[in-house]
Parts: sequence; C-alpha cells; structure tokens
Amino acid sequence: MGKIIAVAQHKGGTGKTTTCINLAASLCDLGKTVLIVDLDPQASCTVSTGIKPSELQKSSHDLLVDSQVSVRDTVVTREEVAFHIVPSNVDLAMAESELVGKVGREKALQKKLAAIKGGYDYIFVDCPPTLGLLVINALAAADSVLIPVQCEPLTLYGVNHLLQIINLIREEVNPNLKIEGVLRTMYDRRTKLSQEISESIEQTFGALVFSTIIYRHVKLAEGPVHEMPINSYATKSAGAAEYRDLAKELLSHEEQKAG
Repeated sequence: MGKIIAVAQHKGGTGKTTTCINLAASLCDLGKTVLIVDLDPQASCTVSTGIKPSELQKSSHDLLVDSQVSVRDTVVTREEVAFHIVPSNVDLAMAESELVGKVGREKALQKKLAAIKGGYDYIFVDCPPTLGLLVINALAAADSVLIPVQCEPLTLYGVNHLLQIINLIREEVNPNLKIEGVLRTMYDRRTKLSQEISESIEQTFGALVFSTIIYRHVKLAEGPVHEMPINSYATKSAGAAEYRDLAKELLSHEEQKAG
C-alpha cells in the first residue's frame, strides 16, 4: 500500500513544487514508483515537467469535480521523467466554487486516490499556497504532510496557520494525519540570518525537522527551464545530492517506523 504525502505551506515561494519534483525523481532513482498530483491552479509542477496545461484533455480539475473521471484518466507520463503526474491547469481555480455545494466535498480527492493508492509507493500532492478547499482536500487524502520552510524572515508565520488547519483536519476529517517532517529550504550559506532562522526552526519543531537542508542553488532554480528534475540535467550538482539525501532520509524514517 502506497503512502500519500501532501507538500503544503501557506506561504508561497518556499520550494513546494521544487521539492515535489526532485524528491519524487530521487525516490524513483531508488527504485520507488511515484505519482505527483498537481493541485495548484498555477500549474508550476505541470509546466516544470514539460507538460503544456493548455493542451490537456483531463486535469486535476476534472479529477476533483467529475465523479466519472478516475486518476488513470488524468495521469500523464513523459520519457524524460520517471514519475507519473496528474497535471493541472487554470480550470482548477474554479474547483472550489464547483465543490462548495457538494456533499463530502472535502473528500473528493481522497476517494479518487484510494482507488490507485496500492499502485504507487508514494503519491505526492503539490498544494497551492492557500488554506482553502483544495488544500483541505489534499490533507483529507494524505497520510502525512511535508512542510517546506524557507530560511527567510516571516516564514514561520505561514507554518503556524498551516498547523492550525492540520489540527482542524485531524479533528473533523482525517484523524490519522501526521506531519512527515519540516524541510528547511533556500538556506543561504552567505548570510547569518539563514543560520538563525534554521536554528529557530529546529527549536520550534524539534525532531520533526529533517536533517537534510536544501540550500539555495542556481541549478535548482533552472528546473522549469529544463522541464525535468535536477537529477536529469545536473546529476552531480549539490542540489541533486541534497534531494537524494532527502529521499534516503525519508526512506530511513519509513524503515524505522516499520521496524
């Protein structure tokens, strides 16, 4: 049985999409089967893997709002990318208003992913930087939440709001939802501020913080241009190595829990 991990943060620009793509690719390199569900109307994950939103026959919007559409109807594969993806487009922006009047609207995604969960080792849901119905659907469907936290000022403010939503989801919809871990991203080695914020994150979240840190790299920022994960276009780069380390750390956590 696979594991569903929502990658979520209330604040934008924290590395959610970068983490989804590169962690998924690194897990594939380690022999795991992975699906990414792009649940952001901005479709950054979709575009960054070389899929054109305007040319989609079916998208994550259809998956959420149409009871007849299955995950298999929406999955796209590319030879250049080892994982599968349920792509997004601008139509997804309308999903919240279309779901509002429906019974069980917060579990629309959960029902669809449950049908294919056993076909993948990991399913990552790339969430939008909001706390609306799309994120609620992701958290209702997920086994755990991975929270990227940028090593810059004000980043913890967004995390606190997300934690409130996670607690609410546990109480009302998904009592088994766990925090997979807090990932420090965009750490700038040149500044003392990044170090101070990193230490603050460790003090706040303790054992929940991944030991792996994703530093600020130009190669990582080039991902959308190359339309593929960093391990494909810059295999020996520091950014690729960091996401490989994160994948190994994630698997190690799983082994410890199983043991």
